[in-house]
Amino acid sequence: MKRVKRLLRNTKLVLLLLLIPGTLLGGAIGILTAPKQPTILLHMPDQPAAEGTPQRLLHGKVASLSWIIGQDCQRGMQAYLHSVDLLPDAALVGTGWLDPGTGKLIVGKSNNCVQGSLSMDSVVQAIHKHGGMAYLTLTMMTDGTADAWTPQQEAEYIAKAATTTSYIDTIVHEAIRANYDGVIMDLESATANYPSIQQLFATYNQHLWTALRARHKLYGIALIHKTNDHDNYYFLNGFQDWHLLAHTADFMVIMALDQSYTTPGPGVSLPWLAQILAYARQTMPDMLPHIIWELPLYGDTWHQSNGKWIFDGMIAYQEAQHISGQIPASQIDATASNLDDTTAAHITYSDQAGVRHALWYYTARNLYTIITAFYQKLEEQSEFGTSYLQIAVWYRSASEPDGLWPMLVTSLPNVP
Repeated sequence: MKRVKRLLRNTKLVLLLLLIPGTLLGGAIGILTAPKQPTILLHMPDQPAAEGTPQRLLHGKVASLSWIIGQDCQRGMQAYLHSVDLLPDAALVGTGWLDPGTGKLIVGKSNNCVQGSLSMDSVVQAIHKHGGMAYLTLTMMTDGTADAWTPQQEAEYIAKAATTTSYIDTIVHEAIRANYDGVIMDLESATANYPSIQQLFATYNQHLWTALRARHKLYGIALIHKTNDHDNYYFLNGFQDWHLLAHTADFMVIMALDQSYTTPGPGVSLPWLAQILAYARQTMPDMLPHIIWELPLYGDTWHQSNGKWIFDGMIAYQEAQHISGQIPASQIDATASNLDDTTAAHITYSDQAGVRHALWYYTARNLYTIITAFYQKLEEQSEFGTSYLQIAVWYRSASEPDGLWPMLVTSLPNVP
């Protein structure tokens, strides 16, 4: 997605809806009335690429897109500049928040890129100064907080945007004004049972892609992970039909994040990536060379209450390392812990009050192992051809695992 862009993972917060009894949720949905279904015209070109030679999505030595969020912009830029010689490309979250009622863009209230200003224009300029590609991230606040929009409002916005030229013009104008190289659509959790929502979302993306191509701007869509048409995350990803969306953008960003929630486990794993890949091959095989795979730089924590695991939230790498290093050996459940695991460091322990906790996070070596192994898996797919694996990371901060990017220079090269 996103997670303050999904406000520090609004996907996780929206998942709390799972705890609402089905009858209550169903009643709430039933009360909401959808507008009359509009006429939908959707043209799908045969090829996803624009006319002529396709423009490169990423310019760095490492094929990785950094996400920088407005409310943590200073630390994000600190991390970005630390590795800018290898990966200068970034997507920005902070000036592309959508108002579902008007279709206008809202500047993030907490952007701290520049003292005394909410603008992120200087970050775009810095990215270009270092030879990178800058992408405007379009998203909507649907994290369940008091000021957030609802999934129903997001669906109604999509329906209106699919048939309203001014909604498209607003986005194109901002991309041109701030000199972005492209735009990434990152809407999440629109009501899946809204009439024709999948086709409406595809139509909206088709129109926006067409408008941006005319201005020589790249366009991508962030997809919530799927392993089948109606998986456990359908209440979040049901409005996205990958087959319909396959020909409505230059590229896709698959958010391979948050695999585990109700019980402790990895945020991403190789078997899970293989499942998502299989579904992508089934629904949009032509797009396989044009997919950016988004991976987490953060970890997650849980605690146990009345025999059930409760998700606590995200945790930064540095904090996770600090916590795991302070726990006495006598409080650690050795059978459920392995800080030397090859793909995800994890530890289960009891605090002084006897409450059981679980912590899963990623070291640089963990991420390197996952990325390189998944690259090998991609190379086995005929649709992938001679392409290179492209990744994105959520999100850049001064607390991310150090040393990852130099390890990836030779194993994750960018397209020449």
